[in-house]
Amino acid sequence: MANNGQLVITLQNGDTIEVQTTLEDRLAFETALRKNKGWGDLKDNAMKMQPFMAWNAARRTGKTALSWSEFTTGNTAALDVSAPEEHEEADELDVDGLGKDTPKARSTTSRSSSRATTAARRGSGEDKTDQS
Repeated sequence: MANNGQLVITLQNGDTIEVQTTLEDRLAFETALRKNKGWGDLKDNAMKMQPFMAWNAARRTGKTALSWSEFTTGNTAALDVSAPEEHEEADELDVDGLGKDTPKARSTTSRSSSRATTAARRGSGEDKTDQS
């Protein structure tokens, strides 16, 4: 399942900040690339884009006051930016033991197969009674 732009920032003290990135954060990254020619092209910044978008979303929503430099270097640098872990919710239809005794192979005694067998026997004369 897609995370819809949700990211989790892990700080050095162990705290986490959950953010929702938007188009505004993506556009801010592109603007920063244009202003910081030393960063290079977009294709050269795959590792920088996600942390930048998370930082920008946190700054935009008031969850951090750190500058980009503080967010990425020194004692205040974030340790990680990642998508939130997906927790599989228990399926409400799961029932312990359900399906354990369900046969794995096709039944050999289905009505259609027994009819075919009977018809074959009658055609070969097996099912006929001897009237001598």
